[in-house]
Amino acid sequence: MKKFCLLSILFLSLILWSASKNRVYAQDGYLHCGTTEVQNEIFRANPHIKEEYLKQEAKATLEDLQAFSKGYKENDQKALPPIYIIPIVFHIIHIGGAENISDAQIHDEVRVLNEDFRKLNSTSANTVSAFQSIAADCEIEFRLAQKDPNGNCTNGIDRIVSTLTNAADDNSKLNGWPRDKYLNVWVVKTIASGAAGYAYLPSTAAFMPSTDGILILSGYVGSIGTGSTTTSHALTHEIGHFLNLKHTWGDTNNPGVDCSGSDNVNDTPPTEGWLTCNLSGATCGSALDNVQNYMEYSYCPTMYTAGQKTRMRTALTSSTASRNNLWTTNNLSFTGVSLPAVLCTADFKSSSFTNTVCQGDSLTFTNLSWNGTPTSWSWTFQGGTPATSTDSLPVVHYNTSGVYDVSLTVSNGSGSATANKTAFITINPSTAIYNASFYSEGFEGSGIPNTDWKIHNQTPGGNTWVQTSTAAASGSKSVMITNLTNSDTFVDELISPSIDMTAITGSINIAFKVAYAQRSTTTNDKLQVYVSTNCGLSWNLRKTMTGAALSTGGVQTASFTPTASQWAQQVVSLTGYTLQTNLFIMFRFTSNGGNNIYLDDINIGGTAGMVDNLENFTNFNIYPNPTEENTMISFNTIEKQKVEVKIYDLVGAEVSSVFSGDLNTGEHQYSIEKKNNLAPGVYFVTLSIDKQHFTKKLIIK
Repeated sequence: MKKFCLLSILFLSLILWSASKNRVYAQDGYLHCGTTEVQNEIFRANPHIKEEYLKQEAKATLEDLQAFSKGYKENDQKALPPIYIIPIVFHIIHIGGAENISDAQIHDEVRVLNEDFRKLNSTSANTVSAFQSIAADCEIEFRLAQKDPNGNCTNGIDRIVSTLTNAADDNSKLNGWPRDKYLNVWVVKTIASGAAGYAYLPSTAAFMPSTDGILILSGYVGSIGTGSTTTSHALTHEIGHFLNLKHTWGDTNNPGVDCSGSDNVNDTPPTEGWLTCNLSGATCGSALDNVQNYMEYSYCPTMYTAGQKTRMRTALTSSTASRNNLWTTNNLSFTGVSLPAVLCTADFKSSSFTNTVCQGDSLTFTNLSWNGTPTSWSWTFQGGTPATSTDSLPVVHYNTSGVYDVSLTVSNGSGSATANKTAFITINPSTAIYNASFYSEGFEGSGIPNTDWKIHNQTPGGNTWVQTSTAAASGSKSVMITNLTNSDTFVDELISPSIDMTAITGSINIAFKVAYAQRSTTTNDKLQVYVSTNCGLSWNLRKTMTGAALSTGGVQTASFTPTASQWAQQVVSLTGYTLQTNLFIMFRFTSNGGNNIYLDDINIGGTAGMVDNLENFTNFNIYPNPTEENTMISFNTIEKQKVEVKIYDLVGAEVSSVFSGDLNTGEHQYSIEKKNNLAPGVYFVTLSIDKQHFTKKLIIK
């Protein structure tokens, strides 16, 4: 809708698909925009930016109107040269979790962008007839960069390990590439405001070159992996802002409220804005609202209008924020997107997540090389059969235990590349290394990893398990993780040698000593114990300790080093595994804002220090507690068991039955919401497992 009213709108049209204070959701709970709160804060801090923005917006308004009035008609179906091609780079800010989305998911998002901006999306046919004639092929396309700013080969995907993926903001925009050459997209786990993403309009980005680009949640990228078909158009919306489009209802963060706003595009009808897909909706005097517009919140988008196309293409011809350099012939050559794909980097993976199998098993290897498509492959498999292969998808058999290298050379008409990965494959023996009546490990010998104990770091780049002499439950050494970050989710695994359980006598449990301190009462680092019967291909959970339940040293803000009294023994049942002849044990630590953790004196069998009671095994926990809102009940079962979880008030009256029935072996969690008849007060949560009962106090504030 075209209104010549200059509202105090954000330079920064943060499409924060949810405001930090007034969070807005569409149907099915999808996140939306928090523009008003952010823009007002920035305008208050930078009045000169607001003034310049208003000048630029007035100029853009006039230019758009003049360009549109020259008679361009989208339904002529004639390409209006040039087709603007924009090099794009995705910076994946991650800590090894689901936010580290796959290359395939990124390629899928580029597909979505090109379909949306070229009106090739399959949903275009669903556009209501009233808007079919102005649904625009914007003649804008996106290509993943093939050269980085230094001229080196790239696949347009830049992976960076950083805890700034949590509660992300402009400070999380790491390693930005020059904004006059690339469209930067930063993909993160969470955004500080609770948003799904945001972008700067050109007139504001002109003042902030280092943060120009788009910040977006991993779940709003692509239609596969962590994404979905519904959320995959979020980046289309964000790029609309990057190219100077506003929301269809204007500059407020209150769609569906009033008709005072405008997007300054004359073929989008006046609208209040929509949070649902009401295709017959009409507001603000319009005959029919353009609910299916990419700049709406309806989550059923199919189109940009011809007027929006004109406004975006105008932005791409303007020097404001260097948008006019992105698509130039020189820049397309500089970024490699106009050149034939060159095979410049070799890479591969195995069919095992941990690159581990048992002696006598096989692995399948997959080529991951880029940018060009290989036409020949030359593999070398140390310790494998075959030892070499020219297959594109080789299957390799390993008959002898050990740690082995793998190499791959790929080639095609454009060139060749080689990848060598040392100690890439671990083949565990098919028979146990230890078969004595008692197994113990005090970490007094060689460092970690060693010939017995291995480390698998799910989050490369962070601290992991190391041998230390700074503290020990007995002797002079233990193993520990230096955990000093305030907010992260690093996952580090310590894996034992194989043990023949049929030779063990005495208590069939794992007993070990642990020392840990929380950094605050709200930190919830987690230690879990798993076992594997297939050399590490899969793992079964036996125990989880979290937060205060894990802590032996209370709360300490400084780096934690335990005293002799700050070690606690934990016991894990191995019921059901007594006949296993090749059992592996894994200690998995997931950091979440806490402190250092230490392990020592791991024992299986014998009697010293063994405690065999169900309460230790269940690890019954309630967190957070006390709570003002929701809380979580967690516990373990060691085999298929009859379980009941109930909540009682102070006088013993049952107020909620959380669960009743049979549960299989493993960890179980149940969320309790305050609104479920739980007024502020004191309650008792009772866990019953096979007629044994455990009770904990729950405080609702």
